[in-house]
Amino acid sequence: MVNSKVNAFTRRYLVIDERSTPPEEEGVIQPFLLDEPSSTPSASWMDQEGWSAQINRESLMLSLSQVTAAALLPPLIDLPTGLDLLHYAVDLHTRLDALFLREVTLYLENNWESLGWQRVDAHTFLCVIGAGVAACLQTAPGAEQLSLRYNSDLANELFHAGRAIDLPRSRLFLQTTLYEKINVLLAQARSNCWNWL
Repeated sequence: MVNSKVNAFTRRYLVIDERSTPPEEEGVIQPFLLDEPSSTPSASWMDQEGWSAQINRESLMLSLSQVTAAALLPPLIDLPTGLDLLHYAVDLHTRLDALFLREVTLYLENNWESLGWQRVDAHTFLCVIGAGVAACLQTAPGAEQLSLRYNSDLANELFHAGRAIDLPRSRLFLQTTLYEKINVLLAQARSNCWNWL
């Protein structure tokens, strides 16, 4: 009797290929991030009946989990000069699905104080991400944009740095703080989307 149990355990099956994501060649449907024009439908198709025939819940959750600041925003550390840092702007309405983006903006508009943002006007929010640097999020429908704003002294330094590689602020620090602030918004939007799906 004991030998039959031991024999059952000696026939182990090795898993040769463990992955946290599906192989890239299989392609993951990504209805939330709009990197480039593709045949992938936007998330608006989820309003229709029978969306589960197009994508299963696990793939949908994987797609939602990939919507992060690192996937959405160009890295600040890749910007070569001060002028590039001065002109940093991301049109969110061209990078995120409209339904997902609406979740992000609604969450910010309703919770800006507790999230550490300042409301400048009805559709403009600022959040300090470094000494003299703030992230600016415009939430007007159809014109959602993330940009950076600087105090006048730092803007002048960056302008005069021009094409110089040495900048007066650490781009890595700014990027890390910016990603943290945006990831808080994206995490809540992912949660909201998952709940209504």
